[in-house]
Amino acid sequence: MTVAAPVEPEARLRVMAARVIAQQRWPYVSNLLFNFKLVEVPHEVLPTMAVDKGWRLYYSPVFVGGETPEALATVLLHECLHCLHDHSDRFVALKRPSAEHPLWNYAGDAAINAVLDDGRMPWPTVTPVRYSDLSDYGVAQDMSTEAAFFALINYRDENPRHSLEHYDCGSVSGGDSRGYELPAGDPEAPAIRSDQQDIIRDRVAHDILTHARDRGNVPGGLLRWAQRLLDPKVNWREALASRLRRDLASVAGRRDYVYTRPSRRQEAMRLAGSSAILPAMRQPAPPRVACVIDTSGSIAGPEIRDFLAEVVGITRASGVSGGVTVIPCDANAYTPRRVRSASEAESLELEGGGGTDMGVGIEAASALRPRAQIIVVFTDGYTAWPSAPPPRIDAVIVVLSAPESLAHVPEWAHVILLE
Repeated sequence: MTVAAPVEPEARLRVMAARVIAQQRWPYVSNLLFNFKLVEVPHEVLPTMAVDKGWRLYYSPVFVGGETPEALATVLLHECLHCLHDHSDRFVALKRPSAEHPLWNYAGDAAINAVLDDGRMPWPTVTPVRYSDLSDYGVAQDMSTEAAFFALINYRDENPRHSLEHYDCGSVSGGDSRGYELPAGDPEAPAIRSDQQDIIRDRVAHDILTHARDRGNVPGGLLRWAQRLLDPKVNWREALASRLRRDLASVAGRRDYVYTRPSRRQEAMRLAGSSAILPAMRQPAPPRVACVIDTSGSIAGPEIRDFLAEVVGITRASGVSGGVTVIPCDANAYTPRRVRSASEAESLELEGGGGTDMGVGIEAASALRPRAQIIVVFTDGYTAWPSAPPPRIDAVIVVLSAPESLAHVPEWAHVILLE
C-alpha cells in the first residue's frame, strides 16, 4: 500500500535544484532527469531516495534537507544510471527470487558508482558501494553486473551466517514494487511505459555520443553503454540490408511488376479480343527475421547479454511493427517469442542450460509460419550443424562468440565474429 506524505515545498525545491545541477554536469541525460516525476514519502518508509520501474522518483524530506544540492545531484545521476542500464528488466531475465534483489542492487550499484567516481562526483553522507568493498566476496571490477551478482550469490551460499548490509534503490533496481511506490496508473504521477522508456534511452545515448564527439568529456563507462545501445558490434546489417533494399524497392510506389499471377485487367483484355498478357503489381511484405539464441550450459551470462544486445539492433532494423522471432535453444528448441521493441528483447526469459544442438534451432526457425527469410544464430560454435542449408531460407548468419570454433561452421552460413 502506498504511503502518502505531506509535501514540504522546501524539500521539493531542493530536489529540483539538484536536478538542475545534475543536468549541468551531464547535459546529455536531461531527457531522463526531467521525465522523473517527484514523489515525497515519509522518512520512516524511505530513508534516502529511490526510483520505481515506472521512473517515478521518491525522496525523504529529512534526507533531502540534510544534504547539499550538489550531493543530491549525484544521487539523481545514480538513479538515472539504474534506469539507463535497465536493471529492473535485467533482474527479471535472471529468473531469480525477488528476495535476492538486494544482492542484485549491490552489483548494480558497484558498476554505477564506478562511473560516477570516474566523473569525480561529490557523494552525500551515505557511503556508496564500490567494487573495492565487494572484492572479499569474489567481485572484480571487470565483471558484468550479472557476473558480480552471481559471485555474491556464491559467497552467500558458502557463508550463510554472513549477511551484507541492505541497500535499496527501489524497484528500478529489480524485485517487486516497494510499499511506498505508486500504482502504475496513478492519475497524478503515472508510470512511464516501457516503449516510452526505450525512446528516452535512445535519446540519451544519442546525446552522449554527440557530446563525446563535440567535447570529449564523457565518463568511459557511460560512453561504452551508449555505443553498445546505438552501435551494436556485430555487422549483421550487411546481410539484412541487402534483403531490405530488394524488398523495399519493390514495395515503394507499387512499381514492381510480375508475371507469376494475372493482372486484374486481364479479363478486360480478353473481352476486347486482345491476347496480350498484362503483369500484376507486386507488393511483398517486409523481410522476416528469426534469431536462434544458444542457451546451452557453455554460454555464460555476459554472452547472453551480448547476444540480446544484437537482437535489439535487429529489432530496430526490422521495424517495430514487424519485429523478429526469437528461439532459445540448447539441445532443444523452445517456444518462439515475437519481439517488437528493445525492452521486450532485453527482458526475455530464455530457457536452456543443457546440451547444444543449433541444428534443432535452425529447423524450428525454418518451420515458422509465416516463413522467415533470414535466420541469425547466436552461439559459441560448440555444436553440431546440419549437413545442408535449410530449404527456402535466403540467408543464415552465424554470430560466433568463440573464434576457435570457426572451422566447424558450415560453408553455407555467413559467419560474423563477435568481438
